[in-house]
Amino acid sequence: MTRRDDRQAWTSRAACKGQTATMFPAHHKDTQYIVAARKVCDECPVRRECLDYALEYPPADMHGVWAGLTPRQLAAEQRRRGIRPVRPTISQLWAELAGRGRDRQERQTPGE
Repeated sequence: MTRRDDRQAWTSRAACKGQTATMFPAHHKDTQYIVAARKVCDECPVRRECLDYALEYPPADMHGVWAGLTPRQLAAEQRRRGIRPVRPTISQLWAELAGRGRDRQERQTPGE
């Protein structure tokens, strides 16, 4: 089973499935959503898998509530466990995509 298959297996059982607005609201500066989101997480059968997944990412790039934790709490949990994120940051992903685009464009542009 691939990492993606594994993630799809547990996310299909997540209590938050279909509750994007509760877990990841568009206007996240209003922290009132955190209470409602944590209630969803409290009853979730895959909370451990969710936390393990969230801890793979840089907390500054995370939004919403993951396994009952906010991005700031995820950062604290990473420090407590001595975990370094293994996933790239959003800015690293964009830089990689931009580089691929430049490479593709250079290959398609006739030499002078």
